[in-house]
Amino acid sequence: MNTLRGFSLLLYAFCCLFLSYSFALDTLKLGEVLQSNETLVSSNGVFELGFFGFKESSYKYLGVWFKNDTSKKAVWVANREKPLVDSYGEFKVRQDGNMVISDRRRTQIILNNEALAESNETRATILDSGNLILIQRENIIWQGFDYPTDTFLPGMKLGWLNLGTNQLRMQFLASWLSPFDPSPGPFLLGLDPVNSTQFNVWQKDRAFQQIGFWDGNTLVFFSRNSTNNQNFSFVSNGRETCLTFSNKDSNVLSWFVLASDGLINEFRMVGQEISTVMYSPCDDTLKRNSSGCLAMMPAMCKDGGNFSEMRGLMPASMVISWHPPSGLKDCELICKSNCSCVAYASLDDDGGTSCELYYGNKNDILDMKGRGKRTIYVRDDASKSGIEWVEGGMRAILPLFSSRLSIFGETGSADIIELSKKKDNELPLLRFSTLVAATNNFSPENKLGEGGFGPVYKGELQGYDIAVKRLSKNSGQGQIEFKNEIELISKLQHRNLVRLLGCCILRDEKIIIYEYMPNNSLDAFIFDPLKRPLLDWRKRRHIIEGIAQGLLYLHKYSRLRIIHRDLKTSNILLDNYLNPKISDFGMARIFCENESRAKTRRVVGTLGYMSPEYVVHGLFSTKSDVFSFGVILLEIVSGKRNASFHEPNSCLNLLGHAWDLWNAGKYMELMDPTLMAANSCPMGDFMLCIQVGLLCVQERAEDRPTMSDVVLMLSNEGMSLAEPKRPAFSTLLSVVDDSSSREETPSQNPATMSAVEAR
Repeated sequence: MNTLRGFSLLLYAFCCLFLSYSFALDTLKLGEVLQSNETLVSSNGVFELGFFGFKESSYKYLGVWFKNDTSKKAVWVANREKPLVDSYGEFKVRQDGNMVISDRRRTQIILNNEALAESNETRATILDSGNLILIQRENIIWQGFDYPTDTFLPGMKLGWLNLGTNQLRMQFLASWLSPFDPSPGPFLLGLDPVNSTQFNVWQKDRAFQQIGFWDGNTLVFFSRNSTNNQNFSFVSNGRETCLTFSNKDSNVLSWFVLASDGLINEFRMVGQEISTVMYSPCDDTLKRNSSGCLAMMPAMCKDGGNFSEMRGLMPASMVISWHPPSGLKDCELICKSNCSCVAYASLDDDGGTSCELYYGNKNDILDMKGRGKRTIYVRDDASKSGIEWVEGGMRAILPLFSSRLSIFGETGSADIIELSKKKDNELPLLRFSTLVAATNNFSPENKLGEGGFGPVYKGELQGYDIAVKRLSKNSGQGQIEFKNEIELISKLQHRNLVRLLGCCILRDEKIIIYEYMPNNSLDAFIFDPLKRPLLDWRKRRHIIEGIAQGLLYLHKYSRLRIIHRDLKTSNILLDNYLNPKISDFGMARIFCENESRAKTRRVVGTLGYMSPEYVVHGLFSTKSDVFSFGVILLEIVSGKRNASFHEPNSCLNLLGHAWDLWNAGKYMELMDPTLMAANSCPMGDFMLCIQVGLLCVQERAEDRPTMSDVVLMLSNEGMSLAEPKRPAFSTLLSVVDDSSSREETPSQNPATMSAVEAR
């Protein structure tokens, strides 16, 4: 009996200890450690904080998710750009008051990194709002809501915030790179930095779509799917300009997520049930394009982009005042960029420093005509496109930089290559003098590199970096290739294709202007012993998948079915985030839907990347690009060039070497030594990439997969794949390129020809 009584007392004491400890499960005190198998839970059990990862990689992240969400999708990630490299992690409040995340090797990631007064009362707490806060005594000195990821929770702020440093910081959401990678992706969500009354989605290359606007009382969404469960608040004062929201119904919790594909989802939780409402950032006034609903600036509105001057008064309601950087012209650009803005005026008739923007009914403002002496500019009905053709040339607003950048180009008719007889080509022509100034007179210090087309220079226009490709007078390429590239790429929009900003034609000068890629081309990384270690397996995998997605778009989903024909590592450019962008479309060809291949007598391209049917017979198709992709994939994973690879005592090139290692079961020997040293490459994933690469470089075109197949294979590690056959050109070859003496012949079917294909 005494034994039973003693056990009962021990059990009672344990329960008391457990219950007393449970009240502290939302807080991590100074010196305490949260390990990777433990979590903190907010006081009412709404949110949970802990480590998470994915089976697709070995990386670990510290994040916050809803406690009853079975998928445990993180709504906030502490170390999205600095994942832990192994499966173990620790989170603690260090003795100096800073929060740190560390792995098994004790490599530390500091979250707040501030000089704090030492105090035993410093602690980290997860709140029922989902906000992780760091408290010293009773003061909040840091909070996770000031560093949002892809989720807009009630109480979060998006916009310009003063975080106590006397400097405003732009706060926005950034999508995940993929559903299994919380690294910052290509899409951003927040207030427009120029017109803070707009709520926009951006791509990082500056393509964007307005999804709503503040009408003076509430946030008006263009989507018709809104559940209207939120109370939005817009604050604009000397300290901050931001948007926040709360839930109307205390029994319904709703929040927004910017998905990795750029769509906005509204999530609602009632009790234990979570439902989703998808937002499409399109409405009837906005043109859907091949990139989804993201449109270039300025958006074409139902009432056009032109404004008529009238004398009268602004209606009292639906007017928002705004302070642009300079004068009346900025007022016009701000209103023009927002399809909901129907009129604008300057508060001073001499073009002062403040704007009035009207968001109400157009008829209401027309009723005020003649009732006052103010000058008001009212949006016209659109009777023509936003591009005007003058004197054989084209005048257009350059839509690719921002609402504050307006560059007009005019050329004489003698300097024009006729791009199209239609008036819907939105490619701006820039003055040659503008580009001379932008590149410091094509200074050698601005030169980025040189290809078969000619040199490429870095330039700057109105604070934006650009890349200027200038046709060399001695180039073997000429008007056909120039015309081909600007015709094709100006019609293409995809995150993995380089964006064309404009062109210049002046007598012998032929120039193409692109978005600037700060990390140059892929070959500058993958074949450089010093830069190659910067590309870990995760980055290489991302580059491989991006190239595949870009090719899939060209072959299947673009308005024009396009064969690139010159795909190689030097034509894959890398942006600031190492996102790959396919470039150089001078050799590209358009195919019709019913056309599978074409033949040419002028074989152009780069040895080592060209398919056998193209080199030998002049036949090309989508499978020619697939072959080139396979070569690039094997070069990325091995860090070796196919064209210059030579194994001692062997006549094999990179393709033949990879084939031999695959057959011998030694494919891991193909791995770039820097990947092996970093131990960051999963064996199964590496094997998958080698197999996909070998399938792409098979000798017979019909044996190679399509790019649809390639994308599917790369995203399904457990998928059963065919065994590759021996690759083409698997031994070292010496091929004489006499293309300069050959002429390309069009397809036999006249219907497949276009203006850019007539050679």
